[in-house]
Amino acid sequence: MNRLCLLGCVLLLAACREKAPDEGAIRVSVKYGTFKPACVRVEAKDANGHQEATDILSSEFKNAEKNEVLVAVRRKADWDATLDLSVSSYAEADGNRCSGEAVERFTNAALTIVPKEYTRFDVELKAVDADGDGSPSGIEWAGISDCDETKRDVRPGAEEKCDTTIDYDCDGKFACADSDCTERTCTDGDMCNTDKRCIGVGASAQCGGGTPKCTQSAGQCQPTVTCEATTGLCIDGNVQVGAVCDPGNPCMTDGRCTADKQCVGTLKTCTTPTSPDCQESTGTCNPTNGTCVYDPKPVTTSCEDGNVCHEPGFCDGNGTCIGTDTPCPPVECKTAAGCTANNSCIYSGDLAQLNLPCSEDGSGTPRVCAVTGQCVAFPYTPSNFDPNGIPGGEIGALTTTGAVVFDTETQTWTPQANGGPDTTAFTVKTVSQGGGAPDILLIPVRTLDLGGELRIVGNRPVILAVYGDATLNHDILASGRIVNDAPVPGAGGNQQCSSFQGQTGTFSGGQGGGGGGAGGATAGANGGDGFNASDSKGAAGLQQPSGFTPLLGGCAGGPGGGSANAAGGPGGAGGGALQISVARTLTVGKTLSVSGGGGLGGKASVSPTNSAGGGGGGSGGRIVLEAFQVNLTANARLTANGGGGGEGGGAGAGIANPGANGTSGSEDANTSANGGKDGATTGGDGGNGGTSNAPTTGENGGTVVVGSGGGGGGGGAAGSIHLRSVQSCTQADGYVISPASSGGCQPL
Repeated sequence: MNRLCLLGCVLLLAACREKAPDEGAIRVSVKYGTFKPACVRVEAKDANGHQEATDILSSEFKNAEKNEVLVAVRRKADWDATLDLSVSSYAEADGNRCSGEAVERFTNAALTIVPKEYTRFDVELKAVDADGDGSPSGIEWAGISDCDETKRDVRPGAEEKCDTTIDYDCDGKFACADSDCTERTCTDGDMCNTDKRCIGVGASAQCGGGTPKCTQSAGQCQPTVTCEATTGLCIDGNVQVGAVCDPGNPCMTDGRCTADKQCVGTLKTCTTPTSPDCQESTGTCNPTNGTCVYDPKPVTTSCEDGNVCHEPGFCDGNGTCIGTDTPCPPVECKTAAGCTANNSCIYSGDLAQLNLPCSEDGSGTPRVCAVTGQCVAFPYTPSNFDPNGIPGGEIGALTTTGAVVFDTETQTWTPQANGGPDTTAFTVKTVSQGGGAPDILLIPVRTLDLGGELRIVGNRPVILAVYGDATLNHDILASGRIVNDAPVPGAGGNQQCSSFQGQTGTFSGGQGGGGGGAGGATAGANGGDGFNASDSKGAAGLQQPSGFTPLLGGCAGGPGGGSANAAGGPGGAGGGALQISVARTLTVGKTLSVSGGGGLGGKASVSPTNSAGGGGGGSGGRIVLEAFQVNLTANARLTANGGGGGEGGGAGAGIANPGANGTSGSEDANTSANGGKDGATTGGDGGNGGTSNAPTTGENGGTVVVGSGGGGGGGGAAGSIHLRSVQSCTQADGYVISPASSGGCQPL
């Protein structure tokens, strides 16, 4: 038989003789199955470091018909008798050398060579190659095994095909998941799209894009085309006979599809002219826009235009009927909005006449146009009186030419001449408020023309009701004051006060506590204690209820605690209550004030040594301004500030000093009224009056080596100012409102 012998050194590759060499040899048999190695490597070495190796290519296999390779290994004379022999198979060769990773390796580390004999070393490869593609499988090795032994084109290193689910190159990835397929044509079983490509890289890659195989034919009446996914066949659906479509002709209606894929319609008829009286009954269709065109009837044709407010007329020759107008007669405060029949007109309020004067009522009451179109005395409902309940004969004119004082208790004007009004030109009416509130004096006028300051005093509030416009260019004052060292309230001040007035300070041990300040829009402030701890202060008056009905003025501060020969300072007087209601426009250009009066200082005596407390400040009163339109100029000053508390008196070492009076609330500024101070060294200072800020408490009385003082009076609270305007107020920069107003006329 043919054999390969390893000759020359140790490994002989010639036809071996049957007789073994004197040094002895190894007969190597390598049997293989379906996998025929591309190359076999035989290696020998001994313990002395001798080593030889030879590669045998598959083309040199001499016993290929038996799937066997025979190799003789001869020992050299200088080699050790025991050899280490290994046999390796390879799936690849490079030139005349084995290459790549060894598929299988068999080793015998202790083969003893017998002189003149062959020692056997038989090897049987386990790798298989059922499809004969040269790629082994069935064993574990460092290379890549064939992943499908049924297909010769599936093996490691084969070209990957991207349109199947087969892993051709045996790298564990197929189709788009294999990076070899990036941007290459692919298929995912979708037969209805062509030219799909792999998009992305790795496991997330997708087979996408492509062109639909089946496309829809153009046209409204074409059947729907679908694609059969399993075959990719394009299938036409049924034509929907009668389906709505557009014939493409505006003069065609009822467009519908036919069985032969056409869109047909019905010709439009023109038999309904918009003006039958002035247009022919039959017209033609305009093919550009589908509108019906009707020829006009002659101008001599009589007609009715359909407007119930018109009489019959004649056609204008252009197809339009021109009826005869029957205008609605004018009605004051209203505008015609149409009619239901000739001479039966419908009216609504005319905004152009809003708040303009209109006819007087039967009694002569001036009136203006309201938004409802009515002619009324006031275009809104004023507070605290009914403007419609006053006959026109009682609505007069209030005119002054200089400064004047009106006393609401005696209903007298001072001076009566040289500036005072003609009292026969107007009426003063009494309006009951009920509930214990003081009666109001109401002065209804057509004209309010002041030629100088108007100060209002007494125990009743006042309403100036103007049936028209009013411009106030002079001050109107109803403030609490100190006159001849006595508190004087404004008109309607110190009425129905109860718990709203300040409480009286107590007197004990020669010193008195200060009186509490009166309450208004907020609570008043407490007085100060006298130097003696038992000389308690007077508590503050409580906050008055908000609102402007009933119309109430401010309240008095509490008196300071005192004795017969050292009287406590009287509490400051409350500001008044003033309402000005104007039917049309009210313009304020000067000061309107109901501020509270200052508390008076406490007295003191030398023998016995007594120091009385100062009086609490009076609270501001209430102003109500309301009109269709309220205008505040830059010089407008609306104030209801609280008065400052009086200073406590001080006595000792043969000296007795009365406390200083508190300052009355400012009539033309938003600054706090100062409490009395610096009149008595040991007397407690009075608290400051309230504005938009709360009033402050009176200070406690002090002491020196031989004397002590009474407590100061607490500050009076600010009152309230209410502005009401049907239209938005106009307010010029520079006006003053103290405290801030409530109602619908806040600063913009």
